[in-house]
Amino acid sequence: MSDFELSVVIPHFNDPVGLSACLASLQKQHFDMQKVEIIICDNNSDFPPTGLEAFDLNLKLVVETKRGAGPARNAGVAEARGEYIAFTDCDCLLDPDFVKTGLAHMTQNGERSVLAGKIAYYPKNAHPNYVESFDIIYAMDQESHAVKGDAATGNLWTSRALFNEVGPFVADIAEDTDWCRRAFAAGATFQFGDDCIVNHPARATLEELRAKWRRQSAMTFNVWKKKPLFSIKWPALCAATALSAIPHSLKALRSDKFPFLSDRLKSILVLFWCRLFRAKIMTGFYLSGQEKIDPNKYWTNA
Repeated sequence: MSDFELSVVIPHFNDPVGLSACLASLQKQHFDMQKVEIIICDNNSDFPPTGLEAFDLNLKLVVETKRGAGPARNAGVAEARGEYIAFTDCDCLLDPDFVKTGLAHMTQNGERSVLAGKIAYYPKNAHPNYVESFDIIYAMDQESHAVKGDAATGNLWTSRALFNEVGPFVADIAEDTDWCRRAFAAGATFQFGDDCIVNHPARATLEELRAKWRRQSAMTFNVWKKKPLFSIKWPALCAATALSAIPHSLKALRSDKFPFLSDRLKSILVLFWCRLFRAKIMTGFYLSGQEKIDPNKYWTNA
């Protein structure tokens, strides 16, 4: 029998302020938090977590020296004593019903299930800037991805039994997508939880987007490098990425996330910048002649 109903696993890297806010939101849960443990997995930060004793929570701090969110989460799961596991990020604010609703879904769906909870992106101020407008409209949609057997670890739930069966996260690739694909192949069911909400700050600067796309493009490169006809398919993907901004502009124009057309148009401008930037760095990876790109040098808390 498990010691806790739930283990919440939170990787951390150089964001003690964001982590404190995340833990404060966990302390405000509409649930008996004595039945829950929170495992913070510090990824050998230059600015490690501080002030943890101020929180009335079952907290455990582990340190993983191997860089990357995947290894950090694996270190957290290795210490987990909960029947179910919920993954989130250290810069997220959890809805007061996050634990209650997530556990309700998991107990109803069973241990061979995966829950993709809602991730709501929000701007720093009432009126978003250009980058925030883009991130809010084009960030990963958990509902549509859950249908395909995918979810982001900003709000991903499963059971300890299923995680043990599927195995740990794999480093240097898109570890959440890779793990979900393995779980789906093993027969796990995927559900979307609209009422299990994580609030995530929208990226607000071009530098945050540069770090994100360098990191994600490196992980994509590492996967595609192993595929047949890489030398033909990767240049084609680079070209398709650059051109994809044109059809994807329609998503912003049709979006109901902003009442003002000006915000949607701002997101389209950043969309074109992003796709051209991604195509440029993808081409650079290809021309480098490297067999593998290290994505961890681009990993921040963004």
